[in-house]
Amino acid sequence: MMGYDVLHLGIAALAGLACGFFNAVASSGSVVSLPTLMWMGLHAIDANATNRIPVLIGGITATIELARNGKIPWKLAWQTSIPVTLGSACGAGLAEMIPSHDLRIFITAAVLAALVLILTKLKDVINAAAAGTTRYGLREKSLFFLVGIWLGFIVLDGATYLLLVLVLAVRLPLIEANAIKNFLSVPTTIVAMVIFASRGSVDWTLGGILGIGSIAGSYLGARLALSENAKQWIMRLLIFVIVGELLHLGIRYYLRVLG
Repeated sequence: MMGYDVLHLGIAALAGLACGFFNAVASSGSVVSLPTLMWMGLHAIDANATNRIPVLIGGITATIELARNGKIPWKLAWQTSIPVTLGSACGAGLAEMIPSHDLRIFITAAVLAALVLILTKLKDVINAAAAGTTRYGLREKSLFFLVGIWLGFIVLDGATYLLLVLVLAVRLPLIEANAIKNFLSVPTTIVAMVIFASRGSVDWTLGGILGIGSIAGSYLGARLALSENAKQWIMRLLIFVIVGELLHLGIRYYLRVLG
């Protein structure tokens, strides 16, 4: 891993803060932190691995709080954790096998997909879905496995995909689905990090700074984003940031091709 000056550490702290902040009020926090790590000079594989630290910290924090308040339906949570965690292991292994340059292309596509999800307001569909009889058969297990592959591979907006399966396929109420989603982020991130760490891909220095920043950002987001007007401005800011990152990633890719 490379050495860092105060500027790099400061940028990492801000990236972690932004990640936690956006996750607290609008999700998609990794769409800020992951490209920032790449901008700081990390190879795509190392950035992808290091970004899991704030994701794990946020998942553990949310799971503990939800468990304390009795919000997690544990039987279904453990059942769904098996296929999604197996998928995460496969996805992380795939990410380590793909050359860094090619993984950069996938990350750019994932950032673009995150922008599409925001602009199409897919989360409104999730919020409006009606709960029904819980279903957990082969189809649902297969969907969890596929989402797990994405979580292990890149993780960007994987929480949204989990909610889609939990609400639209399993037919859970949104509150229970959100609780299971937070719980599933823990085992899926742990198994991915074990694989990444075994290959030496995790930058623990930047990851630790990201994690600290994420805690502060989550607290700040929860305090500031209480009104609908605030959320609207935050969403506009997030869209602005994503568009800027897409332009940056696209320009770097174009210059690399020319070089």
